[in-house]
Amino acid sequence: MKIEEVCTMVFLAVNTGMDFRKKEISLHLTGIYACAGIIFSVLSQRELWDMLLPLAIGVLFLLFSFISKGALGSGDGWVLLALGLMMQTEDYINMICFSMIMAAGVSILLLTIFRKKGKTEIPFVPFIFLAYMGGVLL
Repeated sequence: MKIEEVCTMVFLAVNTGMDFRKKEISLHLTGIYACAGIIFSVLSQRELWDMLLPLAIGVLFLLFSFISKGALGSGDGWVLLALGLMMQTEDYINMICFSMIMAAGVSILLLTIFRKKGKTEIPFVPFIFLAYMGGVLL
């Protein structure tokens, strides 16, 4: 296992715990991880274009958070922005797609079986963590 994978797992695990307990993420840890991602990208001579799409997706999540007045948490956008600095584009997009599919599945279960209302909030970072772990382990 590579050092960047271990760092990402720890980063996502800590933020998953915080997202469950406090419904927030650590901006300090996210900033440190983002800086590590920049250093990793520079040292590994990652192509600039390979960073632009993930960064754009992270910015879009932040924009959606602003437009929706917090319905989508801004912490999710910051986490995705930081992940974009560390991860390769293909892995990043796969992780986001799988995390959204899992979140949609849980939402459907909550709405249909558990009769929750449409305003029920679910943390998104745990789905990102599960999707990342699935990608690393498979």
